[in-house]
Amino acid sequence: TIMPVTRLLFVDFNGVISMNNFWDSLSNTSHKLHKYHAKIENYLFKENKTLIFDWMMGIYTSEQIHTILEEQIGVDAKELLEIFIEETKNIDISIPILTALKELKPYYHLVMITDNMDSFDRFTLPNNPELTETFDEINNSYTMKMNKAGNNGQYFRDIVQKYNVAISNCLLIDDSPRNCKLFESLGGLAYQARGEEQTVLVIERIRLMNT
Repeated sequence: TIMPVTRLLFVDFNGVISMNNFWDSLSNTSHKLHKYHAKIENYLFKENKTLIFDWMMGIYTSEQIHTILEEQIGVDAKELLEIFIEETKNIDISIPILTALKELKPYYHLVMITDNMDSFDRFTLPNNPELTETFDEINNSYTMKMNKAGNNGQYFRDIVQKYNVAISNCLLIDDSPRNCKLFESLGGLAYQARGEEQTVLVIERIRLMNT
């Protein structure tokens, strides 16, 4: 028999479980594409943030983004895409966090919620089975066409409704103060944590609440 779910623990990915940025290796001055690093950062993350947002919402694929980068800053799309795929496959993932989360499985249905790109489902997940082993459910904004904060937290409301769980029984661990605030405004309890050390401490606190 399936145990009824009574409590959900939502956990963010980037900034919590993983700290790597895209095209991270290019930041190394000896990288052959290093001269493009600042240009990519500027173009995507400063001047055209809507592209990043649209990519997370399923409007662009990784291939299309790399084509745009080639057109706009002159970097070879094929070469950059190969680096991107390799990096997203081998992204840093905190094993201490996953190990600690597994100890909460008797108490919570574990849901990873990430505002992320197609690369997460295509390259990161298949290459990192420990993520699917840890979480009962993994949701990506790219696939859902919906991000965490969208429509006043519609995503959280939908999942809570799906499991017929009271949001007051639900927790969120996220590095974004905005997402934490939103989750608490819906009636849940949020912990803002960034990186391994903070997150492991939060998980330990949650475990102690339940033992």
